[in-house]
Amino acid sequence: MEKIMITVGESSGDFIGGTNQIIQAAVDYVSFLGGGTVRLAEGVYQMQSTVHLRSGVVLEGSPGRTVLRQREERISAITADADLHERQVSVEQPELFPVGQTVAIRRRAESRGFGDTVAVVTGKDGNVLYLDRELLSTTLLSEGGIVTTHTPVLSGYDCNGVEIRGLIVEGNQSNPTLANGCRCAGIFLFDAHDVLIEDCSVRDYNGDGISYQHSSAIRVLRCESARNGGKGIHPGSGTKNTEILNSSFNENGMDGIFLCWRVQDSIVENCTAIRNRMSGLSIGHKDIRNLIRSNRLSENNMYGIFFRNESEPMAANYNRVEHNLIEDNGSEQAGHVGIRIRGGTHDVELIGNRICFSSAPPEQTIGICMEEHTGEIRLKDNEFVNCAMETHDHWLIAAK
Repeated sequence: MEKIMITVGESSGDFIGGTNQIIQAAVDYVSFLGGGTVRLAEGVYQMQSTVHLRSGVVLEGSPGRTVLRQREERISAITADADLHERQVSVEQPELFPVGQTVAIRRRAESRGFGDTVAVVTGKDGNVLYLDRELLSTTLLSEGGIVTTHTPVLSGYDCNGVEIRGLIVEGNQSNPTLANGCRCAGIFLFDAHDVLIEDCSVRDYNGDGISYQHSSAIRVLRCESARNGGKGIHPGSGTKNTEILNSSFNENGMDGIFLCWRVQDSIVENCTAIRNRMSGLSIGHKDIRNLIRSNRLSENNMYGIFFRNESEPMAANYNRVEHNLIEDNGSEQAGHVGIRIRGGTHDVELIGNRICFSSAPPEQTIGICMEEHTGEIRLKDNEFVNCAMETHDHWLIAAK
């Protein structure tokens, strides 16, 4: 079936302009017609607010030349408790938030994760902002509640059949608050299904680069997520059948690849996770039946691959890790360990991985740490280079 294709450009196109409002208008117009393509010309688009994706809409740019640049964060303290299920919030500086602005309601010092609310301002009355959705938790005045414009650059809720192609999302690391990946990221999806993110880059966002929660059949192909303040990529909350392929997640402030809760029946293949401040790949709570294959996980500050500390019913069981290059991970604080497996993790296959060290103190290196409560960890054809111990039950050799 022929579907509409709309062009957007700073000086020419069906929709003319270089702001998030112009992009949102084009997306909404195409959505009204039952789906199609919004094609962004090369250039730098100024993103004062989030662009909200719609089902059946393809948003594509000119690879390497279409940049969505996040503008500076605006923050106001709240002036009264923002209560669960309210659809409004009172703020000290309402002039910072025009109607149509996407905002996050949260605590200043520390996010509540899924308790943060991301919503659109639909109206104003004095210092009261009216919102398009209910607050997901209570944010108290006494605990430093704020409203901030530090929200996703691209976001899709309750959508399917979306495609995002050939875009550079350029975050703003100077933003003072760190956005939590449960509700925010450079590219963020919630309850999204059959979505393609292809040939995109997310850089310097003060939070996770790419995050999708409670979703299925999300494909991430040939993407880059680098130098972000949080995780490189963060699928979670019951996400199934995701494919993360041929992508790079390097130099992020937390883990490169973070499989959060209940990521299942999924694959991470031919990716890199290099020089992240935590682990290259982290897997944990009920993350089962996943395949981690042919990745390079190198020079991360903690571990190449980290199976988090979960008790037996909730551990990352029945996963297969094969043909990965795991090199030069660790630090004095975390130990020098290629793969660390904690908790009650069982029925994991580690096959044909190369685990090596070239710069760590040679007497401190461990290939695979399998802690005392793990079980049925099957090793086959792994190669260990410059490992003082190929396997151990503690992350420090001195603890033997």
